[in-house]
Amino acid sequence: MPQSAAVEEINSVVAPPGARPPREWELQTFALMVAAGVAALLGMLLLASDVAVRSYLANDGVDGLSPLVGWVLDNGDVISALYLVLGFGYVFGFIYWRRRTVAMLTTVGDSDPHVVWHWSVTGWYGALMLSTWLLFTRTVDSSHLYDRDDLMNWLGWDIARLAIRLVGLTCLLIAVWQIREQVRERVATSGVILRFRDMPPRPSAIPLPPAARPAPVEAPAADDDFWGNVAALATGRRAEIAVLETTDGLARRWLLVPESGDLGAVRSAVAPGAVVSAFPEPPDASETKDFTPRPADEYHGFLEDADSGAVWYQSVKPNRVGAFLARARRARRWALYPADSPEALTAVLPPSR
Repeated sequence: MPQSAAVEEINSVVAPPGARPPREWELQTFALMVAAGVAALLGMLLLASDVAVRSYLANDGVDGLSPLVGWVLDNGDVISALYLVLGFGYVFGFIYWRRRTVAMLTTVGDSDPHVVWHWSVTGWYGALMLSTWLLFTRTVDSSHLYDRDDLMNWLGWDIARLAIRLVGLTCLLIAVWQIREQVRERVATSGVILRFRDMPPRPSAIPLPPAARPAPVEAPAADDDFWGNVAALATGRRAEIAVLETTDGLARRWLLVPESGDLGAVRSAVAPGAVVSAFPEPPDASETKDFTPRPADEYHGFLEDADSGAVWYQSVKPNRVGAFLARARRARRWALYPADSPEALTAVLPPSR
């Protein structure tokens, strides 16, 4: 088998199914759409009740009022208050959501402002400003309704304002939906994995055919002295030590030596012929904001999922350090080790044990 075909086979096994936005961003998007949707339903209730009451007044009460309209009138203050609260919620929520979206896209190297824009955003802004203008310029004050004509006039203004607001909410829902699709497409195109679960760990060593294997690594044998030094790192630091297992120069995964220095599970899991590297600095939960790695051509990224505790390996190039640190902020523990770290203890297991 040619080497390129073998590499392709390995990559097809370890490659993620596709890059997706973080789960918390999707939840924020869903919450924004729910707030706008509930506000739209309440707006339709208020609009329908205003139309029904205005028709009732125009017909001198001939047709009467339906039970639903009566219920809305009885609970009008509560519905209006909830409608107002949701209005503030989706307005400020959209502003916050867009800022978070821009920040997320920056971590994957995308700074195109058109990704977080759609024509419906302009429609929503326009409807919002027009409805606000109508609120302050209508000619009838609701506190001075002395006869039927004044009430009908006030209801007419309110119907117009609610109708415009409903058009705006429709535009907002379209905008959030379309921007979400645009963002998903850009994240998928970038290939930057923002969800830990999208980085499947290698379950076991996947050896290449002998003809396709790279030249062996020049490193000492992983004998008892080597493993004793690894155990000493863990007991000396009183923390778990990350050990990187590399098979055939391509497939990599992390193993953890417990702070007790017990090597039983690690040594039984490492594949024969694999290169193992133990890093003195243990993974931790420190802040990533002010972190700057030592210059290197490549880094070994360690990420531990905060929910499942699963450990993931990520090869990180210098231009992707920012994206890695963005993911690390959501991890339980993380670490970024230079691939050529002189402090690492490196050895090769014998081909068979």
